[in-house]
Amino acid sequence: MTSGDDMGERDVIPELAAAIDELRSLLRAFDDVRPSDMDERFYLHAYNELDLAGRTVIDAFDRERDTDEGLWRK
Repeated sequence: MTSGDDMGERDVIPELAAAIDELRSLLRAFDDVRPSDMDERFYLHAYNELDLAGRTVIDAFDRERDTDEGLWRK
């Protein structure tokens, strides 16, 4: 996501918020799974989904932090 400004700064705040919303949605979906459906395949898939969502949140947070640090140095 880019903000479209001439400086090429990323619009990272909505990116972080979107990543957090996606993680929340994933966790809610896990709540809807019946225990009888929690087989090996479920856990493999859930781990991969959770890993991806967590990494996306961390990456978005890092970009926001890096952008904020860059603004302080200017």
